[in-house]
Amino acid sequence: MKFQERNHSAPPSWLRWFVSDASKGILDQASIAPLGCHFYHDAKLNTWEISIFVSRTEVVGGPGDGRMIGSGLLVDVGAVIAAFDQLPSLHWQSEAVCDDDQLGNHISLEGIARGHQVWLRILHEAPAEFSPGRLLHASHGFLEDLW
Repeated sequence: MKFQERNHSAPPSWLRWFVSDASKGILDQASIAPLGCHFYHDAKLNTWEISIFVSRTEVVGGPGDGRMIGSGLLVDVGAVIAAFDQLPSLHWQSEAVCDDDQLGNHISLEGIARGHQVWLRILHEAPAEFSPGRLLHASHGFLEDLW
């Protein structure tokens, strides 16, 4: 899993464990592109904002060269909830709410995880700022994970 923070610092160990546990709720991980994670600590609110997403796949070669393909996403919400210390609040956003909404369609959970206030979002697709996590080599049908 690729982790990225605004200032590119390494995530604390508890956050890695929490994301690993929450990611167990993302089903069929063997067939989807690699998972990514963006995190940010809001010191004013003392809340960790964490976004988990499936990377895009870029087609290399052939008539679709350069085309980006998203992966489907199936989430066992109960398994994600189990990663929290107590029952979190749960919300679903069906689409982007404005033109600059980088999160778009996502599940949002807020609560305490490993003793920390967490706002977890599981995104339908990777934010635009992230490069593809997988390449599909059209001439051979070979998939290459980049991260």
